[in-house]
Amino acid sequence: MADISMNRRHQFDLETSKQKLQKLIGKFQASRPGMIDKIEWNADQTGATASGKFFSAEFAVNPTNLTVELELKGFAAKMAKGMVQQQLDKTVTEEFPA
Repeated sequence: MADISMNRRHQFDLETSKQKLQKLIGKFQASRPGMIDKIEWNADQTGATASGKFFSAEFAVNPTNLTVELELKGFAAKMAKGMVQQQLDKTVTEEFPA
């Protein structure tokens, strides 16, 4: 079960939303480079999984929605849930405005 779940409707076509998802994950990686061990994309580039020492995440996009499921690992990560949620909301809003 995810500690943080996000489902955001969008108005972009699938190709644009895939590009925006790539940019979103790039920002995610750039903001915390030492915390991300691996990012794996699915074959059609509509989803990715990311993992690191303190989290695992799944990102997916379709023609109408972006979804993010984030599981925080360890006590310290769970204590930072509010801060993580706030940063995730900000970054998602930059690429997928409500």
